[in-house]
Amino acid sequence: MAGSLPASRWLLLLSVGFLAVTLCVGSVGSEKLGNRRSREKTSQWNEYPTGQGKSSMLLPASNDPEPLPEQSRSIDPRDAWMLFMKQSNKGVNSKKRGKGKSKKFNFGLPGPPGPPGPQGALVTPEELLKDFRLLLKEVIKERERMSLKACEGCQEGEEEEERGEDDILALVAGPLAKTKPQHRVEAAFHCRIRRNISIERRSLQELQIYYIPQKEGVFHRGLGLNLTSGQYTAPVAGYYTFTTTLHIVHGEQQKKLQQRARDRLRVLICVQSLCQRNISLETVAGLDSSELFTISVSGVLYLQAGQYASVFVDNATGSSLTVRSGSDFSAVLLGV
Repeated sequence: MAGSLPASRWLLLLSVGFLAVTLCVGSVGSEKLGNRRSREKTSQWNEYPTGQGKSSMLLPASNDPEPLPEQSRSIDPRDAWMLFMKQSNKGVNSKKRGKGKSKKFNFGLPGPPGPPGPQGALVTPEELLKDFRLLLKEVIKERERMSLKACEGCQEGEEEEERGEDDILALVAGPLAKTKPQHRVEAAFHCRIRRNISIERRSLQELQIYYIPQKEGVFHRGLGLNLTSGQYTAPVAGYYTFTTTLHIVHGEQQKKLQQRARDRLRVLICVQSLCQRNISLETVAGLDSSELFTISVSGVLYLQAGQYASVFVDNATGSSLTVRSGSDFSAVLLGV
């Protein structure tokens, strides 16, 4: 059979067989080359065991002489998230760390205190009240401007508005004005004559023997009052207001005698007992037809420290008079 084939046929069969052998060898070589490259790619990355709590991230091998392409370094997002969850409870975030006693820090001794800050501005109650009044006026004007219509030439309405503002200010700012510090009275007294004092006719007599009644409203502050002599010595130089009220009773002889035009009675508050030489407070009254009458005198005197004032009665009648017990004598220091 072989001998019957022509030579051209033999050449064709040899060519086909050689081509088939060549294709087989090429496919085997390319498969071996692909397997070798895949093994090299796998050996270039290491993976920690996940059971030991190590990272599952692939690390490049230290013996890789060439950098790999960017596609070969891609990381799976799920693997990265699982690695983060496994590592989140370790180190400073460990739950075991918070179960023990908290660490105590030992600090040194405190340093010296710093210097005091600057003193703020002093705001008096008067300034606060003034600012409050201005603010209240602005609020009232704004309210009236919004609620009332503009009126030209109505003077009466403006006057009523001003009176309304003053009333509101007095109502609201009244309690604030009471917070203003009040002046303290440093010296004052109120006393009464202890027993009846007889005043002879045509005589000038100083009233003595006083007492301070234990009643509500009676006051005595400071030094200088001599209840025996009836003299009040000024503790400090200043302006003093004096008041005396005397209850006078006619004598028996005066009831029988007819009153004369020159009969008179003077009550004086004198300085240093010199009623004629020094300034004094004085009141003059004629004798009343009634058996008992009252005469008063009051005013302001300026006394130097150490000077005294007292009450005198000048009886310029033809009979004796009696100053009843319970007559008053008082004084208050107004200021210096």
